[in-house]
This record gives sequence, C-alpha cells and structure tokens, in this order.
Amino acid sequence: MKLEELTNAEQLFMKCIWDYGKDMPLQILTRNLQEEYKKEYKRTTIRTFLLHLEKKKYITTYQIGKFTYINFLVDEEDYKKQQMEAAKKFWYEDSGFDMVKTLYQDKLDQEKLEQLKALIDEIED
Repeated sequence: MKLEELTNAEQLFMKCIWDYGKDMPLQILTRNLQEEYKKEYKRTTIRTFLLHLEKKKYITTYQIGKFTYINFLVDEEDYKKQQMEAAKKFWYEDSGFDMVKTLYQDKLDQEKLEQLKALIDEIED
C-alpha cells in the first residue's frame, strides 16, 4: 500500500504517537512534543495536524468524555520501509549496496563488519 507523504511536522507527530503506542491521550502527545522536541504548539494547531493525519489515514482519534485518544493506523515499520525505498530509488538509483555503503562508510569496526557479513550470508541462504 502506497502511503501518502508526510510533512516534517507530521512525521514528528507520528514519531511521538508510534513511540507511545495505542490509545495515546492527547495531553501526553502535547507534553511529549514540548519536552522531547521543544515544540510549543497551541491546542488548535495540534488538532489541525491530527485532522491532517486522519485525512491521510495514518491515525484515528476518539473521545471518552472530554478526553481525546489517538491510535495509529499505519505501522511505523511500514512507513520506515517506504521512506527507505524512496530514498534508495531517488539518491542511489535503486542500489541498496550504495545506500548501505554511504550509511556505514568509515563507521564500521571489524566486529560490525563481521556482523554485517553474517547478515548478508543469512539473506543469501
């Protein structure tokens, strides 16, 4: 399933929601945006972002009394995979090898190289 693109701010909201998990209270989202990301969004702005995410079918919200709760509809791993595939196609002409080379160039010690080789061997089997 092709997911609709998210803005940077929408990605930040989704990161908070995914990190929390299901049934996230709106107050917790507001607090996490402030404490973890230093974002002081007004309540109306937060509601607008949530409405956009609902229209894009990333989340659903519901109310119990005066409290609003948020559930994600798109799994974080599915989103990450789509983003990585898009970056691979755009920046690396669909070469996973070139992408991995860029990500890990000059950052792998011998132990990490052996772990990477074991992963490649596992994929080949």
